[in-house]
Amino acid sequence: MLKTFALAAAFALCSAVPALADSVCQEPIPPAAIDGNTATLAQVKAAQLDTKTFIKQSDDYQECILKEVADAKDAAKKDKKVFDTTIEDAVMAKVKANQALKERVGAEFNAAATAYNAKHPG
Repeated sequence: MLKTFALAAAFALCSAVPALADSVCQEPIPPAAIDGNTATLAQVKAAQLDTKTFIKQSDDYQECILKEVADAKDAAKKDKKVFDTTIEDAVMAKVKANQALKERVGAEFNAAATAYNAKHPG
């Protein structure tokens, strides 16, 4: 039983290595949304910081993956090979998805801040 588990774990690790080698860019994890109606001021401030950090990390992530595409295109040109455009299509889909997530996180924070301010005028 233990041998089977060890083999399964080793197989899973080995199969994950190529996926990790595909990109050095780390996609950021979005922060959890807060409820501005029940949040404290400290929670709103923390959510604001988390939102700003996520947006900055997302900008860096998008820049990183776009640079990887540009580098791959340059390498293909240098090696006189044809660049596989499906790579660029996949990266652009990642950029689009991350941009939508960035916008959602920003909108969630803005809604929470608006709700907090409505509950705590002044």
